[in-house]
Amino acid sequence: MVALLVLVSANLMAQTADTYGAVDTVYAEPYKIDAKHWGINISMFNDEEIIAISVPVTFSAGNNRLVADSTIFTGGRAEAFRVKFARPDTTTQCLTIGLIADIGVSVPPIPPGKGRIATIFVSSLDGKEITSFKVDSTTTPPGNSLQLVKQPSDGIYPAFVVKKAVEKEAAKEAEKKEKK
Repeated sequence: MVALLVLVSANLMAQTADTYGAVDTVYAEPYKIDAKHWGINISMFNDEEIIAISVPVTFSAGNNRLVADSTIFTGGRAEAFRVKFARPDTTTQCLTIGLIADIGVSVPPIPPGKGRIATIFVSSLDGKEITSFKVDSTTTPPGNSLQLVKQPSDGIYPAFVVKKAVEKEAAKEAEKKEKK
């Protein structure tokens, strides 16, 4: 599956900016679940149809070793895609998400818009408390970089933004205050 994504992306033309309109952006939004577990919502803004996505991310917590123990696509914008995978690498503390709409033509591309495409769950490998959690984009072997594919011969290198980490409970309390 990785080879197919690499094959598709190998033919893409490099872009320094999105020539189709607004700059497409992939967002990583880390949030604390509890002392030893964090989640990362991966979201995307795009202003054209997208048929494939490559999102390699790296995460760290100082000397605390981490593992990406699961990734879900359910309820996300790419849920209907035929090829969905998350390949973790515990040694380098990174994970590569690969998404392809379809090999044929039966699955439509992601339409323009904004929303979550996946959620990654990360745990402390040593059972220690995670006190500082960082996430960023990276390149993973064999050359997976942050990329959106509009057509098999047309790639987009989106911006990558890490939103401020929030704790679920603090976010819920703030939401309650807003409603009052």
